Amino acid sequence: MFISNEDWHEDAECAKLENKEHIKNFFANKPSQQYKALKICEACPVRKECLRWALDNKQVWGIWGGLNYKQIRRTLSVNWEGQEMRHNRFPLCPYCKSKTASLSTKTISRPNGGRWATMKMVECSDCLFSWQSRTSANAVDAYHSQEIKKKKF
Repeated sequence: MFISNEDWHEDAECAKLENKEHIKNFFANKPSQQYKALKICEACPVRKECLRWALDNKQVWGIWGGLNYKQIRRTLSVNWEGQEMRHNRFPLCPYCKSKTASLSTKTISRPNGGRWATMKMVECSDCLFSWQSRTSANAVDAYHSQEIKKKKF
């Protein structure tokens, strides 16, 4: 599992002084503004950390780690309110875009988790990107269950 650098945001392209005027584009509705934000993400050295943070923290609004809000919601299998929802399509790896067949789930212990002593993780076997999300894990498990049923018949 990836251990995040707590200060990753300091190295982000969007945190640079020359990009401060473009911050509003990360939460804009206009495609042209979103495109400008995504272009900044392309060159970002901490894109992976940003994306993982957004998924782990269920950021369903804005552009994070090179994904727009629709892609993030699809990955998390949630609607605009953050509630679990089965989409017509299963999630792809948000980092390398591998198909759902390359994703697997696992449950890991959370030290000092209190009531929530475990958490569900999803990992891509192609790029090893992982994130914590019960809703993503549920969708990936549903995909694999569906594929097993197809093979039996």
